[in-house]
Amino acid sequence: MTFNLFGFPTTINGSFLITIAVIGFFSFPEQVDRVVLFAAIAVVAVLIHELGHAVAAISRGTVGSPVISLEGMAGFTRFRLAEAPGRAASILISVAGPFAGALPGVALLIARRAGLFDGQGPLVSDAVQIGIFTTLVWSAFNLLPIVPLDGGHIMTDLIPGDVPVRRRRAAMVSIVFAIVIGAALWFQLRLLFAPLILGMMAWQNFSSLKRAT
Repeated sequence: MTFNLFGFPTTINGSFLITIAVIGFFSFPEQVDRVVLFAAIAVVAVLIHELGHAVAAISRGTVGSPVISLEGMAGFTRFRLAEAPGRAASILISVAGPFAGALPGVALLIARRAGLFDGQGPLVSDAVQIGIFTTLVWSAFNLLPIVPLDGGHIMTDLIPGDVPVRRRRAAMVSIVFAIVIGAALWFQLRLLFAPLILGMMAWQNFSSLKRAT
């Protein structure tokens, strides 16, 4: 599915929809309406997140328009800056995604505490809960200091040294954090998907370290 989103070419790949549907199924087993609701809200949440990156990139000056794609387990905003960004500019672009993604969640929390959703029924209640989860929780997860999450890119920009040194150090830190946080989520909360994703990220960083040596 390809379309134009506020001037940004955007593609939603079938692999992303399948992944989101699987997560929704495990969250709401045997509730097809809730799975569809979860998938729809998740797509909107991730698009808002990626729009944050795209707008921040445009503010720094891009060659052509940033391109947004939702594929696999994540969203991506691809762009080329007219000038090589400094660390501050790179951090700004990385932070913009989680910041934009969290804003709807904050609005939903405020509205729920104000009682705006009281008496609206279980479907609305579940929709609000899904909205908070896919915005606030996913934004917080995205800020973990693990490459390739936004938090990992921010960490890489904050580490001293030249680019190769920073990438190696960031990969080592990412492996430690991914293993520790993944194990904690499993043993404490018995979550499945997050530890699996973190394990894949740990392996990805380990592989990049091996290639660099």
